[in-house]
Amino acid sequence: MTVPDTPYQVRRAPTQYRASRQIERILDAASRVVTEKGFVGTTTADIAKSAKVSIGSVYRYFPDKIAVMKAVVERNSARYLRRVDEETGEMLPAQWRTAVEHAYDIYVDMCRTDDGFRALSGAGIASGELESASSVEDPLSPAFAQMLVERFGFPATPDLRTTMIQVVTIGDVMSRLAFRLVPGGHADTLVQTRRIVVDLLAPHAPL
Repeated sequence: MTVPDTPYQVRRAPTQYRASRQIERILDAASRVVTEKGFVGTTTADIAKSAKVSIGSVYRYFPDKIAVMKAVVERNSARYLRRVDEETGEMLPAQWRTAVEHAYDIYVDMCRTDDGFRALSGAGIASGELESASSVEDPLSPAFAQMLVERFGFPATPDLRTTMIQVVTIGDVMSRLAFRLVPGGHADTLVQTRRIVVDLLAPHAPL
């Protein structure tokens, strides 16, 4: 049986299918426990218990709960980008606004329905708790900039890349606020966030 790719930062790359599935169970468990108990209230032992593995099995792949949640973020990003690509792939260049709005709607939907997204949107995890001090840009920024350039004809400029970082950061912060205000997401906050995202990108759109 082929060992699935594990595109997360782990201490030891899995060489067997069983080990790869164990990593997925750990990430699933972390998402559930953090959603229930919050990031601060969650321990590595909690994650191991929920995943039905020994705590040593968690430490085999991750040094601490921060590393586990970073892997959850990486998995979230991959799942999200795959869904955006599938659902906006047929849109024409002139439909960039619709594509951006739909991409944001997908993010909101996943925050409501996917445990990994719910863990981050509803548990009050500050981005600084998971990000490296040397890292300014998250994986979504370059991916979206590339999409806008290649599929929607946006000029590939440094300003677009900077704006994309702003868009992803503002979208993340405002969405977290919306889900803290109301469990399912505060409707007006989500609408305003989607508008801000489109308005920030509009000056970069092709004429």
